Amino acid sequence: MLFSFHLPHYFAAKVRREIEHLYASTAIGNLAQSMLVLFEPIFLYQVIGLSMTEVLLFMAVVYAFYVLIIPFGAKIASRFGYAHTIFFSIPFQILFWLSLVGSQYNELFLYAAPILFAIQKALFWPAWHATLARFADGRQVAREFSFMYAIMNLMQILGPLVGGFLAVYYGSTALFIVGSIIYACSAIPLLWSAEVFKPKEYKYHATWTLYKKYPARFAGYLGFGEELLLLTMWPIFIFLLVENFEALGGLVTVSTLVATGLALLVGFYSDGHSKRRVLRAGNVFYVLSWLVRIPLASTLGVFFTDSLSRTAKSMVFVPLSATTYERAESTHILPYIVGFEQTLSLGKFLAAVIGAIVFALTGSFIALFILAAIFSLFYFLV
Repeated sequence: MLFSFHLPHYFAAKVRREIEHLYASTAIGNLAQSMLVLFEPIFLYQVIGLSMTEVLLFMAVVYAFYVLIIPFGAKIASRFGYAHTIFFSIPFQILFWLSLVGSQYNELFLYAAPILFAIQKALFWPAWHATLARFADGRQVAREFSFMYAIMNLMQILGPLVGGFLAVYYGSTALFIVGSIIYACSAIPLLWSAEVFKPKEYKYHATWTLYKKYPARFAGYLGFGEELLLLTMWPIFIFLLVENFEALGGLVTVSTLVATGLALLVGFYSDGHSKRRVLRAGNVFYVLSWLVRIPLASTLGVFFTDSLSRTAKSMVFVPLSATTYERAESTHILPYIVGFEQTLSLGKFLAAVIGAIVFALTGSFIALFILAAIFSLFYFLV
């Protein structure tokens, strides 16, 4: 073992090797993604010239493909192992980013991009979630995930600053190329040791059985439709207010810093208390965080609401994810994870389609805020 995480006792005890490697790979990958994810919709909107409605429809295509091919990603994970499947996903993420760059010169790249992105997701997410569900310590699963969530947030503190600097001084093409190089390095921790894995064939029938057994539970995951609107519409809305890539990166960086510490505390609290109670309390604040954006459409208001939103989201996302991993581990890991990913992706597809229709009819970001708040209500079902 090349290194070992010794976390403070009030966050998590020593974690397994597989989780260590996932922490390291996620840290590198999220640095690259956080450099780019904020600017992807802005790139489509400003550089490629898509309207807000067309950006949402672009994402609808991504999730339409993803919903269909998730089971194939799970089959590959069950055949080759979780770490190998995450490794296989890396070239498709890079090709997606390069296809966005290429779409400036040939629109055919714009049609290829959603398919490449969907393939990356189908390979990455079932294996990533299954790793946590399989190897997390059941006594501290919320703390282990909250530490992962904090790593992701910490990278999102640095990433937007670096991304904004590159976009301003070197252009969007350089931003995507540098991000791709960094993301390729996320493969290194996955190769630190041989993966011990016993192949077990995944069959979609097992997921379908879980759908029928826990319909309300899976319906709750439709709430992730709000995340699609958060990652697609919110960056464009902020950019239209601040109109500066560096200021945009700095604003998001500070608001992320505010929420990161709380994610760790939520994980600690969730392991010793009712995760359902924490999730429900957090979701009340999260729904409100969407609604308070309506009267606070200013730069200062955006900072306040973004900080509130990220803080409330950690109160939802940490116990929700911990509960999901516990349920997956106690039933059938890959079948449950496929159901989780497929349902949340269906929620994102519906949010993209409905959002596109709503914005085409109203031209109002406020209408999209309200739509996101409505989707957030589904989290109460989890």
